[in-house]
Amino acid sequence: MNWRRYAGLILAALIALGATSAQAADRFTLGTNPQGTIYYTIGGAIAAALQDKLGKNVTVQPYTGSSVYLPLIAVGEVSMGLNSSLDLGEARTGDFGKEARNLRVLARLWPLNVALVARRDLGISKISELKGKRVVTQLSALKAMSRLSKTMLNLGGLDVKDVKAVTVAGLGPGMQQLTEHNLDATLIAVGIPLTKQAQASIPGGIRYLSITGKGATTEKAEAAFPGTYLTTIKPTPRLPEVTEPVTVASFDVFLTATPNMSDTDATAIVEALYDSLPQLKKSYPPLARASQAKLSAPSNTVPYHPGAVAFFKKKNMWSKANAARDAGLMH
Repeated sequence: MNWRRYAGLILAALIALGATSAQAADRFTLGTNPQGTIYYTIGGAIAAALQDKLGKNVTVQPYTGSSVYLPLIAVGEVSMGLNSSLDLGEARTGDFGKEARNLRVLARLWPLNVALVARRDLGISKISELKGKRVVTQLSALKAMSRLSKTMLNLGGLDVKDVKAVTVAGLGPGMQQLTEHNLDATLIAVGIPLTKQAQASIPGGIRYLSITGKGATTEKAEAAFPGTYLTTIKPTPRLPEVTEPVTVASFDVFLTATPNMSDTDATAIVEALYDSLPQLKKSYPPLARASQAKLSAPSNTVPYHPGAVAFFKKKNMWSKANAARDAGLMH
């Protein structure tokens, strides 16, 4: 092969690579949980808002779960994803296979409150009262939720060996077993349709069990399962099952990317999300507790993307707590 032909082939390859890169820059994919889930619904809303603001094609791609699409984000096959702080932390430490250090978050979106829930006719109100009871400690399709269930027991002063451990496939099967009186407590996200169905189906309704005792602190929750914190929920017409203040576990959902995303794209995405959030909150109830001011919340379990940090600093939304948390996560 003479040098002219060789140079020509290299030039053609570079042109093709440039075309591919330019094409990739004009479109983004956003990974979510399956159709019918909150993640998929919110992912579609965010994708539409970003597409409108950025003038680029943003496509939602559903998967069976975070453990499937987080590794794809890490290697750049998926541009972005909706992921909980719990899943991100587990991916970073290798709980989904190889350690996924190549993950960054763009923005904190909304919090999810999670509780161990019991039938009200069981007559208990605190996790510490579950000793000897039939409790879901393993959700076979939801690894992070299994760990969270055990963490909540520990924060409430119990160990798995103190209860009759039950395994279910997921949140829905757990609530079905609770409704049918086949177990005493299961894990559930507060206020979702499954809780409303159980509240209406079970005589006397349901009760979220409060995390109480000397272990019931956000500091101990964070130490036990990074990304977890405690929240006190007060009675509200929206949650008829809450008749007195109850302390539950919470974690945040983030928009995730890879550090290989350009700083320019990352900044543009976060700015578009910031501008779109007020309207998204009006249109999608799960985002009601999202806020522009908390897009940079320091509850992340992987570092923020430099492009996101640049936007937050410009908006005076990057605090000492942010900087300290990110510095610790870079190691």
